[in-house]
Amino acid sequence: MNKTRSKYLVHAVILRTGLDTTEFDDAKAGHPLERRLNRLERITASYRGRIDGRTRNTLQMTFDTADAALLSACEMQHRCAVLPQVAKQRLALRIGIHQGLIRQRARDGADNTQDIAMRLAVADDGIVVSELVVQSLNPELRELTRPFDDIPLDIAVHKVDWRREIPSAAFGGESFWPANMASNPVGPYLVLHHGLKTIEATQENPLVTIGRDPTSDLVVVDFFVSRNHCLIERQAKYIVLTDTSTNGTSVLPDTGEEFLVKNNFVVLKGKGLLFFGRPFKGERRGAVRFEAY
Repeated sequence: MNKTRSKYLVHAVILRTGLDTTEFDDAKAGHPLERRLNRLERITASYRGRIDGRTRNTLQMTFDTADAALLSACEMQHRCAVLPQVAKQRLALRIGIHQGLIRQRARDGADNTQDIAMRLAVADDGIVVSELVVQSLNPELRELTRPFDDIPLDIAVHKVDWRREIPSAAFGGESFWPANMASNPVGPYLVLHHGLKTIEATQENPLVTIGRDPTSDLVVVDFFVSRNHCLIERQAKYIVLTDTSTNGTSVLPDTGEEFLVKNNFVVLKGKGLLFFGRPFKGERRGAVRFEAY
């Protein structure tokens, strides 16, 4: 018997909420709609989502897990919030998320998942999700949601507090040595968590490159990140991070003070966070979680 598989549909719409009722001149304003939609597409790819459709001001996406759908939606709101607004032509991003079933056969009846996701996109600069999505979330992410009654639907819905700090455990969690292995790894080892992606530095793969370059092992897209930002190497006794960037790499150990590495190297030990081209300043979002022993 085939196991029923779920999908998570995200509907994002960008609406003009300013007081000016004149025709919106997108080109004169610097194409703010296109800039936002392009940013949403890049975030979708980084969380392994798929683009189902795009119009002048909407984007429909599908994700394999509820965590990926919600994390990407939070990232979308954060990334769009820092973009400049046009005077009297403010743009608001609305996001709705709903869970549906993947059709196994061509004769399976069509569902209304996309329609519900669209109807959930009602809050300016907000994220609204169905109860089915909330039930499928990592408990750490479930804490970001609260019941939301200001919507005429026959299903229970929740609003997401995307401005709240997301615990680092929600971005991939902690690693562990597989129970089916006879012993712990020999020599130093490293695990990196970024979004839903996990990278290990092993004896077979001792070097990890990080930067904006698409050929990097870990691609990090941000204004302050260099094309070839840094590399992390598994050496005979240590895990060594070498910074080759313009703005440096900030290291925030779980136990200790933050420090900056710029055109230099440092030995990574224990657990912590890496920030590329910017300091911590209380914002964990966009960081890479590391475990080095």
